Amino acid sequence: MFPGSVIRKLTRSEEVFAANETYFALTVQISGPFDIDAMADAFDALLQSHPIWAGHLEQADDGRHQIVAEDLLHPGIWLVEDDGSRDGTQSATTGTQLDQSQSLLNLRLTLSGARAELTLYAHHSLADAHHAFGLLEELFSRYTDVVVSGDVGPVTPQPAPESVELLLEQRRITKQPRSGLERFIPAMFAYDLPITEKPPMPANAGTPQPIPTARIRLTEQETSDLVEFGLANQLSLNSLVAAAILLAEWGLRNTPHVPIPYVYPVDLRYLLSPPVSATGGTIPTGAATYLAEIGPDTDLVDLARGIVDAFRADLSDGVIQQSPLHFSLQYDGTPPGLPPVVFCTDAGPIPALRTPAGMALEDFQSQLHFPARTPVDAYSCGTFADRLFIEHQAHLPGREKPLEAIHSLLTSVAAEDSWAME
Repeated sequence: MFPGSVIRKLTRSEEVFAANETYFALTVQISGPFDIDAMADAFDALLQSHPIWAGHLEQADDGRHQIVAEDLLHPGIWLVEDDGSRDGTQSATTGTQLDQSQSLLNLRLTLSGARAELTLYAHHSLADAHHAFGLLEELFSRYTDVVVSGDVGPVTPQPAPESVELLLEQRRITKQPRSGLERFIPAMFAYDLPITEKPPMPANAGTPQPIPTARIRLTEQETSDLVEFGLANQLSLNSLVAAAILLAEWGLRNTPHVPIPYVYPVDLRYLLSPPVSATGGTIPTGAATYLAEIGPDTDLVDLARGIVDAFRADLSDGVIQQSPLHFSLQYDGTPPGLPPVVFCTDAGPIPALRTPAGMALEDFQSQLHFPARTPVDAYSCGTFADRLFIEHQAHLPGREKPLEAIHSLLTSVAAEDSWAME
């Protein structure tokens, strides 16, 4: 055996996801006619357009991982026929063999009558959610071209995406004394915290597998009402969702005197100058923080405004932009002495994907796959087809409970505002 051509070593921000063999998955629910051969052609063209994704990871002698060019052809699409006999867990995992030593990008197609489910798996060391969606967007655009014209369109190989460390260095953004975590100092070792329950780990905990996920999806009207409520109060949809999550967590934790640390990733692509394209960086992500002091009289609007004010202050001071130089966005659990951290990723408004006539994309969801060495408890949210979705990824049972409270808080606050204006 001869070693493949090394493209480059992973940086610190990327290495953590290689050490944990983490994949980011995006799934779309499809109705209407589907051409498997056209999708295969589109996927081949995608790999030719982004050749780094045709490689794999190898561990060097120093223990660090490196991206290596693959001499063999990509194995192609995983095709699964669903006859309806599988349960939810099986349908989410059957046909997948995620292995970073073999491939960095995989595509899984599940066919079930007149419906289909397409999942793109991108290794998290080379792609965050925005990057992965950029790949998915190009995939569907090329698929549409094949269906309509029989041609995938021009294929120009793109350079390898750059690490956030290099992107910041190129823009002369340097490490500051503050990381943003200073907000949590008043809560560290300040409370007698209950013992955190740990879920039992499955027998195959050493292989990449999906984190159990519960999900809610607001209606178009509920989403529209909430957006209007946010505009009227000069609050983003993200801040309203974050406030609802924190209030729901506060109610369920039954520790009313203990504040809740909140951490959320911030996409730096449009905050940097010059900006970074969707697939131009691996994980160009910073982090923002907030310490939620919640009591029985805490108002959702006031809490959301506090989150926004803290974000704007840290953004103005440049703290968020340089935060990746202090730490990497990896879920290792809550640091010792700190109340359990709430983590939420906001995907924002997800644009419609280009599709041929007759095909409809009805729903969209994300998921992380990695070995269950550390119990995970995290949220994600976004809007797709004018409907807000909120996901709770957690190994512990009861992951649906906070979502029920979050839904009630978000719909009631918008309804109360609408009633008050009549």
